[in-house]
Amino acid sequence: MSKKRFLSIVLSAVMILSLACSALAVGQSGRYIGNSTVNGSIYQTYYQVDAQTRTGIKSISVSGTLYEKGTFGTWQRVSNCSNTSTTSNCMASSNYNTKPGKSYKLEYSATFNYSDGRSETITGTTSR
Repeated sequence: MSKKRFLSIVLSAVMILSLACSALAVGQSGRYIGNSTVNGSIYQTYYQVDAQTRTGIKSISVSGTLYEKGTFGTWQRVSNCSNTSTTSNCMASSNYNTKPGKSYKLEYSATFNYSDGRSETITGTTSR
């Protein structure tokens, strides 16, 4: 078998495998188990994390960590909050006076423990 033919067979196999892997990745749903959402917000004097679901729930746990951008561009943790609820809504918040001209980011997550025994964690980040 010539070198060109061998190379062409190898390249063809790689292309077919990459297409197959891409098709599998597309087939995996980006949807969550439940009809659940979590959002984070940063305001001038406080920040909060809200989670809710329309699916039967055992509990929801939310947490948020607020970061302030430092002088050298590094993020410094300045505050955090958390809460747990056995209802379809859960909110955690904390007071923090943001400084004018500073950048802030809030990393947040919610863990949903559903009535059917399944659970999932949804995370996000917001900036101001």
